[in-house]
Formats: sequence, structure tokens, C-alpha cells
Amino acid sequence: MAPRSRILIVDDSELSREALRRALELDSQIEVVGEARTGEEALQMVARLKPDLITMDLNMPGMGGLKAIEVLMRERPTPVVVISERSSTSGVDLNYEAISRGALELVPKSAVFGARPDDAKRFAERLRRLAEAGHERDRASPVPIAAVLPPKTETQEPPVLLGIGASTGGPRAVARLLADLPKDFSLPIALVQHMAEDFFDSFVRFLADASGRVVNQATPNMKLEPGQVVVAPPRHELFISESLTARLVPSPREALISPSVDSLFFSMAKTLKARGIGLLMTGMGDDGAQGLLRMRRMGAHTLVQNRETCAVFGMPRAAMELGAADIALPLEGLAPWLSALMRGGPPPKAIEPPKRRVLLVDEDGEALKIARKVLEDGGLEVHTLDNPMLVAQSIRRLDIELVLLETELSTMRGAVVIQSLRNHGLARVPVMLHSRLDSITLKARAKEVGAQGFIRKGSTSLLREVDAFLGSTHRIERT
Repeated sequence: MAPRSRILIVDDSELSREALRRALELDSQIEVVGEARTGEEALQMVARLKPDLITMDLNMPGMGGLKAIEVLMRERPTPVVVISERSSTSGVDLNYEAISRGALELVPKSAVFGARPDDAKRFAERLRRLAEAGHERDRASPVPIAAVLPPKTETQEPPVLLGIGASTGGPRAVARLLADLPKDFSLPIALVQHMAEDFFDSFVRFLADASGRVVNQATPNMKLEPGQVVVAPPRHELFISESLTARLVPSPREALISPSVDSLFFSMAKTLKARGIGLLMTGMGDDGAQGLLRMRRMGAHTLVQNRETCAVFGMPRAAMELGAADIALPLEGLAPWLSALMRGGPPPKAIEPPKRRVLLVDEDGEALKIARKVLEDGGLEVHTLDNPMLVAQSIRRLDIELVLLETELSTMRGAVVIQSLRNHGLARVPVMLHSRLDSITLKARAKEVGAQGFIRKGSTSLLREVDAFLGSTHRIERT
């Protein structure tokens, strides 16, 4: 049975904490591991309890929610869902600030407190799935670029519109993409971002400020202009005509998702056929996957953000499993690809995913040299360290995904190194012991100190074992 998702509640109101706890405990797979009344308490509890997800109020005494989010994202990155009732104080747009500082999602208190039992259960299930998302494994097989890109023809018309769909984790990812696009990117952009109505205006302002582009809410019969970003408004479906005019239709009352990415993509497939580009970015669920498949079948270029750079890989994964995407690219690789498509030339060569990063910690220089060569020859990015006191710092600076640690160091025992990582909030970075001790002793030592495994020095299977270990684990979320 899978371990329960560990959630920390942060709110200065005892009544709010109680209501949240009751709602979350409707899901048997959730464990509320603690309750904090201030940002200071929250930071201390995160270091001690290591929750999978945090619910955060914004208005609290002392260190408020905004500052707490900022410190968390810098020192102990943990998914944060903001649950708050006030959108502004002293002229500050709190929703805008929460998005810009890294909140994963924003939920109005009215959607939680006093909600009907079924709504409360859905809320709990959603937070549990968000908590699980950081640990999910990629079930989609890698798709080689040569096998999936539709062939270019001399008669194929250049694209006239970029459609983007995103959900959880989307605000910051979309802002990064728009900022990365060159200033002369002239295609109009139609965006559907799942966002609670209370937070929509703040999101539009954030997107404009963060990207430096013209970003507007779609209005009926609006003509999409070159380089402009048009965002589907809450409770309305956005459809695009052949003349690039927006048509808005009220979402069905029973719709669970509004606005829908599928609505945008299906309309682009129908009216623009091969002249559209469809991009599906980070988000929970499967909205947009069927629409993206329809676009691809009509000859349009389709792509998704890859798992490694998604906050939640649900929507892109659903598209890949349907065969709807030409290719999956890292967030930083989307802008070059889209720019090439806009210009009508062949897409650039696919950006290789970042190499898996391994840190070797050993005082034996010759052993470091040998192991490094073996791993680098196998395509890994390897960093070495002979001072165990710098392990935590190196992990943060270099985005290390696996530590190979000599347990018999003269300056610091392996158990102390591993405990230090826990104290620094880095317990999720796996550590394997790498020593000349015999296998029986190493196995016992790994269990004793809390390492995830061991490899004997000089083993001819070093690369194979490291590859197997990295392949069986999710990529560590970058800070």
C-alpha cells in the first residue's frame, strides 16, 4: 500500500485549521502531520516533519504567508497551496505576490469552508494528488524526435496561432516561456490556464509583468493581434475562428473544468487545421489531450512540456499516451522550437534532456578519478568532492540527483553526512555508499545509516547499477 500523503496546515485561525483538517481527513490517504499558526512555525515544522505539501494562509501575524513561501522556495522547496480569503491588504495584491513567489495553486477559502460534502471530498482528493505528484514516475515512453515529427511539405502553410493549455504549476511556467520567446515572436497566443475566478485578474497582471508582453483577457469578437497573449476568462470557453477572432461561450454549469483546453484546441483544429501550433504544459488531469490529438491529426504541430520540468505531469502525459504530441521538450527548450516553427523553417534539433548529475564524495583521489571516468563515459554528469562538510551546499548548487558516498571518511562518518542532509531538508536526495568494505558489511552499514543502497569500489557494474538506480527513481525537483 502506498504511503499516505503528508500535509502541513499553516493558518493563524484555529477554526480554519480545524475545518481544513476535517476536509483533508475525508481522504484516507492523507495524513495531516502538523498545524502551524505563523510563518516562523511553518519553517520549523517543515524542517522537522518534511511534508509532501503545505496549505498556506497569507494573512498571519509575524512572518506572513508570502514571506514564508519565499523562504521555503529558497531553502526547502515544498509544494504550497495558498488558501486565503483576502486578495489585498495595504494596497498589495496578495494573489499576485503568491503566484510570483512560487505558490503551486491558489484556492479561495470559500471553496473549502462551508462546502458541500462532495466538494470537500474533491478538494481533499485534489490536494492528495498534488502531494503525490512530486513522487510520481513517468509512465510515458521516450519518443524519438525523428519518428514523430510530421513531414514538412512545400505546400504547407506557416502557422498563424499558438494555443497553450496549462493548469497546476502553469502560471510561472507560462510566464517563463513567454519571457523566453524572442521579442519578434509575432504569432498571436491563445492561452487557457485553469485558475479560480478570484485569482484571475492577478494572474493576468502577473503574466504581463513577468513576460514583458501584452496580455489581455479575451472578450467577445476580439481580434487576436500579432504577439499578443489572450487569456480565456473564467467560466467561459474560448473558441477561435478562421479569421483569428475570439468567440466566448459560457461553460456548462456542470463542467468540472472551466475554461477547457480541449475547447480551444478542438476549435483550432477545426478552423485552422495545419496552421496552428498546440502546446500542453504542466497540469493535473487530462484536459487538452484529446484536443491536441485532433490538432495533430489535422496536420498542426503539437508539443508538450516534459516531465522533468513539469510541476505536475498529468496533462502532458495524457497527451503523450494518446500519441497527440510531436515531441516533449524541457521548459527551456520550448521557445527555440516555437520560434523556428513561426519562421516556417524546420524545427531545431531537439534539446537533449539534462544529464543526470551524480556527486562522488571520497578522500581517495585515485578512486574519485576512476569512478568519475566510468560514469562520465556512460553519459552522466559527475562532480567530485573530498570535503564531506560541503555535500549539502554542493547538492543545492549543482542540482545533484545521487550521492555516492565513501562511508569510511576520516573527517566525517557517513552516518553524520546523511543526517546533515536531513537537517538541511535534502532527505529526498538518494545516497548510495561507495566503499571497499565487503558486501555484507556494506549492506548492513547502508541500512544502519539510512542510505538507499551500496556499490563496492572497483565493481565492474558501477555504471549499470547507477543507471538502474537513477532509472527507477523520479528526477529530483530542481530548486
